[in-house]
Amino acid sequence: MSLGFTEKTLRQFVAEISDQHYALTETVIAASAAQAAALGEACMQISLDNQVDKLDWQDITARIEQMSHIKDTLLEWCNQEIAPVTTPPLSSEAGNILPDNQQVLCDYSAEIGRFSVEAALLLQDFRPFVFNPLRDDLEMTINLLTGVAQAALLLLDSKLQRQSDRTILEEYGPLRDEIRDQIGRLELIKHLGIGQA
Repeated sequence: MSLGFTEKTLRQFVAEISDQHYALTETVIAASAAQAAALGEACMQISLDNQVDKLDWQDITARIEQMSHIKDTLLEWCNQEIAPVTTPPLSSEAGNILPDNQQVLCDYSAEIGRFSVEAALLLQDFRPFVFNPLRDDLEMTINLLTGVAQAALLLLDSKLQRQSDRTILEEYGPLRDEIRDQIGRLELIKHLGIGQA
């Protein structure tokens, strides 16, 4: 029985990505999101540990638990390997990917995008509470999650542009727009230490 992606060492995981005969784009995006969420969780936990007398323990713990849930969910998505759609039997008479398979592909990219931007917004709201030595780490994590959310959005666009099934387009078009709007709510700091409070 082969190991799931999350059961492999980092070296094994990277080797499997490069050795495949098709691109594991979804898995790589999900893994990147999970790693960034883990880094965000660490920033939050270390901030609490070093400011336990200054922060509202209950509030910050709830935020950390939310980030931990996002991280765990993203890890589960990493193990949802999606086989490539390359053969005619997977297509309908009109030449489109069968709705069930297309829906799985759209779900994957939409969920990764949604959870990534949710994690980035959670960290953005955490800025006032971050332990000062971790300010730069927090900003880099927000940028990482934003980049992953944008990649997931591109992945969803890629799936939708090849789809003429109006039901799927009507279902995932608004979700794509919602993720794009949430990304637009992120306020990224692009230069660290200069003009930063």
